Amino acid sequence: MVVGPEYGAVLSLAFGVTRRDLVRVRRSAGALLVGFTLAVAGALLLSLGVRWAALEPELYALGVRPVSNLIDTPNWFSFIVAVLAGVVGVVSLTEARSSTLIGVFISVTTIPAASDVGLSLAFGSGSEAWGSFLQLLLNVTVLAAVAIAGLPVQRLVWQRAVRRGRG
Repeated sequence: MVVGPEYGAVLSLAFGVTRRDLVRVRRSAGALLVGFTLAVAGALLLSLGVRWAALEPELYALGVRPVSNLIDTPNWFSFIVAVLAGVVGVVSLTEARSSTLIGVFISVTTIPAASDVGLSLAFGSGSEAWGSFLQLLLNVTVLAAVAIAGLPVQRLVWQRAVRRGRG
């Protein structure tokens, strides 16, 4: 199974919550915080380099940023995508045939938002950075919530399947 680099920490957080393991919860939350902080910092540094070298497209420099606008304006569709990504992630735990597509589906909810925080900061757009940060927070929270709700359900399904196999 291949999932986004952040999903291991999200799952660990969910396991910690469902098993009431506060140490695991703290460690996982810390890994998410450090990981996304490094991602934002990396995007910021790269974007500052692009800006310093005057390599940004002219329209982008003028504020025409259609892709950023999709990322920095969370809405109900953002929520729905995050829920679906969370469901795919939980289901992928039991699927031996999981693919890279699952990792892409999960990462598409988090990595662009983290990158856009750094990019927006580099180009002096605090409101876009804030919107992207809210998008990232929404996505990570929903991924974790779906995993927290889905893991016990998944456990029950597997327990029933094992009982049926024995009987």
